[in-house]
Amino acid sequence: MGRLACIALYHLFKGILNVIHVNEERIYQLLGYLVNNNINAEDYEELMQYLGEATENPALQSTIDRIWAELTPTQQLNPDESDALYQQITDNPRFVQQPIHIKRRWLSYAAVILLLLATGAGTYLWFASSRTTSLAYKEVSVPPGQRLQLKLADSSIVWLKAGSTLRYPVSFTGNTRELFLSGEGYFDVTHRDNQPFLVHTGGVTTKVLGTAFNIQAYDQQLTVAVVNGKVSVAEGDTKLGVIVANQLLEYHLQNKQVALKDTIAGNMIAWTKGELILDNVTMEEAAVTIGKWYNVAIVFADPELKKSRFSFSFLHEENIGEVMNMISQLNGFSYHIEGDTITISKKKPLRRQPQR
Repeated sequence: MGRLACIALYHLFKGILNVIHVNEERIYQLLGYLVNNNINAEDYEELMQYLGEATENPALQSTIDRIWAELTPTQQLNPDESDALYQQITDNPRFVQQPIHIKRRWLSYAAVILLLLATGAGTYLWFASSRTTSLAYKEVSVPPGQRLQLKLADSSIVWLKAGSTLRYPVSFTGNTRELFLSGEGYFDVTHRDNQPFLVHTGGVTTKVLGTAFNIQAYDQQLTVAVVNGKVSVAEGDTKLGVIVANQLLEYHLQNKQVALKDTIAGNMIAWTKGELILDNVTMEEAAVTIGKWYNVAIVFADPELKKSRFSFSFLHEENIGEVMNMISQLNGFSYHIEGDTITISKKKPLRRQPQR
């Protein structure tokens, strides 16, 4: 978090932790989490409770001042900077969805905490001398069973698959165009020579100037497939590979293994047109994809069934019963649907009728 952003939080924080029987050591701990950008959801809830119960208490405010002075440098923000910070953060859609009935100067601090949780860091607040400038981000999540198309400020097109989340800037004004993806997305990127397009998926970054590619970022595996153009993939300073059209890169985050393969990239983006193509996948991989596609949970009564491989395609208009019926015939298993849970098990052998 930038120095002045920390200072802004300090001045918004003053006077809010006025709660009966507050533990001074705990206040110190929570402020430390805030300064180091590692405050978690549980600590966030605790701070929100403090905000809701706080009343004016000069003695406690003095304690907060002293603790904060130990953790950060102190400097006054002018009213324009404070107002701009307040306006920027309270416009954030995540904050609007969770209103808290407290005073405005405390409300600003609550919004800051919420934004920090949403972004993982306070990196989207910038202050320059006596003027406040900001890079505003939006975040969109796609419900299970749906898909969504977005047009970015640079006219790039993004498709998001069910269960995916994208955080992206309202405008691209810096030296790079940076987005943050969880799940799966297809990107058709407008070419800009001097402004690379970066997609962050956890600690891995996919970088392009202008191209079309698909990213899957689920659990411990990342897959990047290129439709046209060229992309580079890196984890921190470690380059994982460069791929071109009809190639894909698979990266296993746990064992750090990288695989480059030829593929039919068009198959991987067929989902943007409402068709799902499963090409030589395991039943376990298919269960994840189908589960997100239809908003169901698929469980295995026998773990051995997870390993079977098959290829299959179907349209979004087909219902889950039709899809499971066809896949079960291909793989020789039985299934049972109860609510939004599908249980897959081995077929029971037919009983022989006793001969008379």
